[in-house]
Amino acid sequence: MVRSHQERPKQSNQTLIILLKRRLDIPMNFYYYIPIDRRSVEMGRTMKTIKEGEVRKREILVVARELFVKKGYEQTSVNDILKIVDIAKGTFYYYFASKEEVLEAIILDIVEEGARRAEQILKDKSIPLVNRIMMAIMAQAPEFEGSEEIKEELHKVENTKLERLYLRAMLKRMTPVLQEPVSEGIDRDIFHMEYPTECIESILLLGHMMFDCDIFEWETEEYPKKIQAFLCNAERMLGTKEGLLKDFMQMFGQMT
Repeated sequence: MVRSHQERPKQSNQTLIILLKRRLDIPMNFYYYIPIDRRSVEMGRTMKTIKEGEVRKREILVVARELFVKKGYEQTSVNDILKIVDIAKGTFYYYFASKEEVLEAIILDIVEEGARRAEQILKDKSIPLVNRIMMAIMAQAPEFEGSEEIKEELHKVENTKLERLYLRAMLKRMTPVLQEPVSEGIDRDIFHMEYPTECIESILLLGHMMFDCDIFEWETEEYPKKIQAFLCNAERMLGTKEGLLKDFMQMFGQMT
């Protein structure tokens, strides 16, 4: 709203007065008023607080992951985390109820990191479709230094809750990621299946149980046969031609 100098109302908390200067080619006896909603200002302050809180929470998770890898989960205390992040104990417990809850958040981060790697792979149309899908599945293996320490903690018998958390999160995040390329494979007559969603879930679960959990304690010389069996079963579940996945033998071998 534009008013003349004579009609200018008094400044209030609800109005911000901006004088348009000559360099904008607007007469100096005109003023421009922008109404300010108090709720918008308060919301802006709230969003700033939330953003700062997210940064602090992320700092805790980064430090905790490094400590869990270096010292081990059991050997790391909440105080160890507090010393490095330089926060009070009350601040820590504002974001996390316990050290276990921190580990849970790290596990969810690992799932998200794997899903993002998969999404990047699937975007690369220069890679054949089947290769993209299998590479996306293999991308779920954590790639950060010391990830084996986190995996070991995750798969302990007493941490069944964490294992379930990882599986639920991984299936929930990855199944939609793989649905589009699998549907493309069906449309192109590469795959033939009645239950695509369940097929994706089955392959993800089978791969995780066989190669990520270490529950079978196979000897090194047993892995080639196990990998071959996994790829053969994946071919059958996808309903594709026999031998299509044989080229992935070496790639899977590098993961185990």
